[in-house]
Amino acid sequence: MALKRQISYQWRLFVPLVALLWFTIAAMVVFQYKREKTYRSDAVKQQLEFVNKRVVFAYEHDADLIPFMRFINEYFNYSVFNDVRVSVYNATTNELIYSMGEPIKHNKTEADKRPNFYYSEQLSNDGNVIVYTAMPYTMSLAEALAPDSKMWVTIIILALLVTIIAFVSTHYISKTVKLLRKFAQQAATEKRLDLTFEFPKDELGDVSQQIVNLFNSKTKAIEDSEKEHKVALAAIEEKSRMKRELTNNISHEIKTPVGIIKGYVDTIADDPEMPKNTRQHFITKTQEQITRLCNLLNDISTITRLNETTAAIPTEKLNFHDLVYTIINDVIDSGSNNGMELTFDIPINCHINGNSSLLNSTISNLIKNSVAYSRGSVMRLELVAEDDDFYTFKYYDNGTGVEEEHIPYLFERFYRIDAGRSRKAGGTGLGLPIVKNTILTHGGKITVRNRPNGGLEFTFTLPRCK
Repeated sequence: MALKRQISYQWRLFVPLVALLWFTIAAMVVFQYKREKTYRSDAVKQQLEFVNKRVVFAYEHDADLIPFMRFINEYFNYSVFNDVRVSVYNATTNELIYSMGEPIKHNKTEADKRPNFYYSEQLSNDGNVIVYTAMPYTMSLAEALAPDSKMWVTIIILALLVTIIAFVSTHYISKTVKLLRKFAQQAATEKRLDLTFEFPKDELGDVSQQIVNLFNSKTKAIEDSEKEHKVALAAIEEKSRMKRELTNNISHEIKTPVGIIKGYVDTIADDPEMPKNTRQHFITKTQEQITRLCNLLNDISTITRLNETTAAIPTEKLNFHDLVYTIINDVIDSGSNNGMELTFDIPINCHINGNSSLLNSTISNLIKNSVAYSRGSVMRLELVAEDDDFYTFKYYDNGTGVEEEHIPYLFERFYRIDAGRSRKAGGTGLGLPIVKNTILTHGGKITVRNRPNGGLEFTFTLPRCK
């Protein structure tokens, strides 16, 4: 069994094929040899019969046999029939009339028993004369009866030719099998095949290439599926991490105002004789913390809704100019701008596809962020560019900005540059994350940077309504 495995596919195909071809050639050679030998032997016999017929013909036409026999002797003198023997007998008296060479006995049975002779006899029509002709099996006759040497050369050339053709053909076929074997070995041990298999351009090569293509397609599909699975798992893990982080941050952020509220209420409850001014101060502080707690809960609700609905938020055609105009007027009328100049430059016909409530919250959060932390005097929102799909807006203030190390984290939830100052300003730590999520949910992009002359600059895009 081990020996068979060591023999290549080409040789297992080549040896039987060549053996079959050689057997076919050998059978044809044997058949042709016997046929040629029979043909040449029959030619000798026909020649002897011809001599007999000519002798009988000369006798029947009263020709002198002696000159005729001399002619035959001279005719055969330089041929393979130079040893031919002719004997003419009187069929009635058995008298030998003429003999060329050693006389042949007038005994048919005896002559037939001599295997080293070609023998022929002919009786005249009147029955008076019988002619015997015999040809001994000499070396020269044997050579004359042998097939032509050219036939053996032709056979050898033919055998070599079919052997070469068989070798080339089996090598061509086995090439595909070898490549398939190599492919199978690699497929069994490697997950991904980086080699390119160049199969012959024939039916077997096409089938083999299809097998390789199917394997590569299946492998790629499995790899893509694994990658998608890993991405999905990573997304699930990241979402779980963010939820845990959000929960922890929410818990931490809620505990602060709740603890302060509890402290003020407990103080008021424990001291019924507390002066009115002090009691009013504690009530005012409690109200501030309750407001902060309500804002925090509203922001948590907003960002949770953004995370859960993603791109499924309801949108409509909005006039962004009118939306911003209304927000800015409300801020100025309520005094929420804290004395900062608030302007905008947006065309009247600037129509976007968006959600009015979320965009209102986005613009309001940008303004609140500037008012609370910028320490500047100017806020401005303007349209800076547009294309077939999006409008590009820029919102900025002329405040102090932030240190560059904080820029990458401004959109993270509950991230504070100065936690103490942020809480005193009443911030929830969710304003800018809500801004970013709202823009992304609308299919836009947002970036933030420090302006060269001071202040923060937010650049964002919103989808154009067509």
